[in-house]
Amino acid sequence: MHFRPVPAAVTFAVLTTALMVPVLGMLALGTGLGSDSGPALPAIRLWPCLVTASVAGVLCAWIWSLRAGESAARLFCASGAATYAFCLGAAVFSLPGPLTDPVVTAAIAVNVIGASAFGIVMIALFARYPSRLPGAQTITLAALLLFGAWTIAAFFGPVKILIEIHRITLAEMVVILALAAAQIVVARADPVARAIAIWLGAAVGIGAGGFIALVALPNAILRPALVPEEFGFLFFVIIYIALAIALVRYRIFGLGRWAFQLLFIVAAGLAVLAVDALIIVVLAMDAARATGIALLLVALAYLPARAWLWQKLIAPPRSDGSVLLREAAGVALAPTGPERERAWRDLLAESFDPLAIEPVAERYGEAVIDEEGRSLLVPGPDGFAALRLRDRNRGRRLFSPADLALARELGALVAQLGEARSAYDRGVAFERARIAQDIHDNIGAHLLTALHAPSNARKDELIRETIGDLRDVIRNAEDEPLALDALLADLRIETADRVELAGLELEWTMPELPDAPPPRETVRALRALLREAVSNVLRHAAASRIAITIAPDDGLLGLTIADDGTGFDPAVSCDGRGLGNMRRRIEGLGGSFALTSDPQGTRIVAGLPLQT
Repeated sequence: MHFRPVPAAVTFAVLTTALMVPVLGMLALGTGLGSDSGPALPAIRLWPCLVTASVAGVLCAWIWSLRAGESAARLFCASGAATYAFCLGAAVFSLPGPLTDPVVTAAIAVNVIGASAFGIVMIALFARYPSRLPGAQTITLAALLLFGAWTIAAFFGPVKILIEIHRITLAEMVVILALAAAQIVVARADPVARAIAIWLGAAVGIGAGGFIALVALPNAILRPALVPEEFGFLFFVIIYIALAIALVRYRIFGLGRWAFQLLFIVAAGLAVLAVDALIIVVLAMDAARATGIALLLVALAYLPARAWLWQKLIAPPRSDGSVLLREAAGVALAPTGPERERAWRDLLAESFDPLAIEPVAERYGEAVIDEEGRSLLVPGPDGFAALRLRDRNRGRRLFSPADLALARELGALVAQLGEARSAYDRGVAFERARIAQDIHDNIGAHLLTALHAPSNARKDELIRETIGDLRDVIRNAEDEPLALDALLADLRIETADRVELAGLELEWTMPELPDAPPPRETVRALRALLREAVSNVLRHAAASRIAITIAPDDGLLGLTIADDGTGFDPAVSCDGRGLGNMRRRIEGLGGSFALTSDPQGTRIVAGLPLQT
């Protein structure tokens, strides 16, 4: 016959109900319910006992429901049962009314056995969790024999059992703290175990240390406790919450920083209490003056020590904006793809100091923490392969949310700078192609024509045009913005030289023009049209005068070229003179072109766009 497993929620509900019934019963007795005097508020010392018992019991029920098959979880639950027992045993003494001798004896037995059992079980737990220490079984057996025998002897010894149990608890707590420190040392090669060990060590140091300093140690040396024993039980709540978190491993990659922050805060409070008590006892000073001196001494000694320890133990990730930008730029601006990818790996290695960096086949939208903080998955910006970083700080730390934010920030910077570099590369490639095209189409063609020109005059004309084209290529390559009037001034000088050498008169009319540089295609078309038209006049028109007028006209740059030559038939000669190509080029830019010719001369009127 096969039995279906009981759901975790049902197990938790049953255990919690069973544990809370005695607590609620004790609370009802604390109110005096059923007594002749009537109900009243429970004694204030009863509350810490019931709160601690409830927290320990509920957390143990929770862990048992989730992880009953794990040895560490079973030990945790056993320690919770022990805490539950000694808290309820102590709570009996805060109930109203007289207690019979059997009740007192039973309450003392439950309290003493529970307190001793708590220490023994915690020793067994810290000998095995988070890492199994060498000789864990021997440590557990020795604790059971030593503290078990000591507890039994305390019942029959000359010292009061409630005093002797504090000595037993003190010794157990010292062993627990030593085992917690040993766990941190042993787990130094395992970041997950080390994070848990640090977290538990801090929690136990606070919980056990607080109870020892305020209750167990003073009672063990026959001095009054600094706080009532029942209030000292509240320190055990810290231990149980920390143990529950560690066993479930909820966001374990962030526990290291939480542990140190919590440890430092509580350590400051304990330091003030300890120094205050020492001053009162040793110097016999009044409480107010002692507290003031204690605060001053702790501030002078503790705060610098805390800052130094924080810097040494919890080194925050680098977040200086200028440093990140410089390092990301070194990746994005490396000359080649392989060099950029290598620089990206080097940057991650320098930032996180992992034990290993491995390529990942899968693609990720953004960086994520994996394997409970042991690895960090980083997507590849700028087309790089995704990478898995293993074991932060050479295995001494887990990856934290701060590391995740740093990885995402680095990736975003490299991606943005990579996009800027790609845009720059595209611009460079376009400019190179433009220069090559200009050299091939204009300069190369003019020089080749000049090489085979039959007359020196024609050679000179072509060389002058080539120089103008070369000047335009240089200006565009340097991305030099050239105002329209400066551009036309260059064309006027070039045209005047050509016309003067041919013995013609030039009339150049140019009113005030817009300052904004015209589009590049307009500049090219303007230069080509002016040169082609002047060349046709010089070669074919038999003219004595050329008139050129340039003026803005309704968003266009109006250009009129007129001569007093013999004219020609446009229907027959336009295409042969290259003006047909000019017409198509200008109209393709959104401009206009018109040509008229008769025996009194030729007139070209064109409009070129001033804006793209």
